Amino acid sequence: MTRKEITHFLQTHKKEMARRFGIQSIGLFGSYARDEAREDSDIDIVVMLNSEHLADDYFGVLHYLEDHLQHKIDLGLESNLRPEIRNRIKEEIIYV
Repeated sequence: MTRKEITHFLQTHKKEMARRFGIQSIGLFGSYARDEAREDSDIDIVVMLNSEHLADDYFGVLHYLEDHLQHKIDLGLESNLRPEIRNRIKEEIIYV
């Protein structure tokens, strides 16, 4: 997969994921966002969820992405980014 393919997928499925899982925003970061991914790289995605069923929706999004992209996903909640890495990650996130 390429950065372009992943961001295209996220863009075209964003409305469905918003409806099903309460996604407010979604973006790609990490090695795929930097075009440095290797064959064994996971896909790093960050989301902001607006949900009272946060755990269910988090795992729903995770499984949805892994099923559709057929790749290991490292899914992070924007609100839970560790302070020591938050700024670096926010600089490289490609929001769709």
